[in-house]
Amino acid sequence: MKLFIFGTLALLLPLAFLKLCYALGTVLVLRRTGGALFVSTSRAKIRAMLEALGPLSPETSFVDLGCGDGRLLRAMYRRFGILGVGYEINPWAYVLARLKNFLAGVPAEIRREDFFAANLKDYDLIFCYLFPDVLKDLAPKLRKEAKEGAVIVSANFPLPGWKPYLVLKEEDPIYFYRKGT
Repeated sequence: MKLFIFGTLALLLPLAFLKLCYALGTVLVLRRTGGALFVSTSRAKIRAMLEALGPLSPETSFVDLGCGDGRLLRAMYRRFGILGVGYEINPWAYVLARLKNFLAGVPAEIRREDFFAANLKDYDLIFCYLFPDVLKDLAPKLRKEAKEGAVIVSANFPLPGWKPYLVLKEEDPIYFYRKGT
């Protein structure tokens, strides 16, 4: 009986610790994210998006705003050889992204910074999976900073004031925009 109890505790305590880290990471960035949780982009969405983007050159400059666990950074590297930059302010998601990219051998750069403080002028491709309240603040920043011809992809929610050139329906919508069109 004691072995069963210790075995159960040995399994449950690490899970409880991980859940606590996730909750603490969310609370620490609550003010900036408005309570948005870290949710990974599904593999199906990533696959559909990459197919819609077509062949991309490894020289394409790519940024993932709120990169979560870095799943899209890894997919871009595997499929096109693109070394992207990810921004993530949630400490739990940041550590997870760094660890998963390291284990996968993907040398993408992941910054634990608020992307609102970053200049987005040098990127050819900008991806975001953000809630509408954050997109409302991001839309004018992109109008001001994104370079002409840059492609902006938003998962699940439209970018306010922007007209998409393509909307895919893969589970939820994926919106594609081009600066200057």
